[in-house]
Amino acid sequence: VTEQPITKIIVIRHAEKSNDGTQDPPLSPEGINRAERLATYFKDTKIDLLFATPYKRTSQTLSALAATQHLNITTYNPSDNTFFDHFLQNQAGKTAVIAGHSNTAPMIVNGFLKDNKYPQLPESEFGRMWVLTFKGNQLLNCEVVAY
Repeated sequence: VTEQPITKIIVIRHAEKSNDGTQDPPLSPEGINRAERLATYFKDTKIDLLFATPYKRTSQTLSALAATQHLNITTYNPSDNTFFDHFLQNQAGKTAVIAGHSNTAPMIVNGFLKDNKYPQLPESEFGRMWVLTFKGNQLLNCEVVAY
């Protein structure tokens, strides 16, 4: 009998953004500090994959983590539901961090849970992450953590 691999999926909302009036603002100084805290939080964890939307704020949120883990950030389209359809099969046994937005991060978690459990985040909330642990396709745990 083959042992089912343990896969961890960590879903976060991007850190605080500048209010520069554009559709694609960069992180604010506060957001850059949060992104650095994220890298520190995971300094003793091996991360295999990083995913960000095509916006500056999600990739900048993962940039310090990418640097400390020596990883590239893969861009994904949060409205492409097929991206997550085969995620557990394709990334079995890996640990992935997926950065989303106030409306997409809870939606991604709900997609993995196959349950509409988490509502859209308030615009003011940034420091929440969901840590989903799967054994094969079976959810073992969904923990909500502040960072």
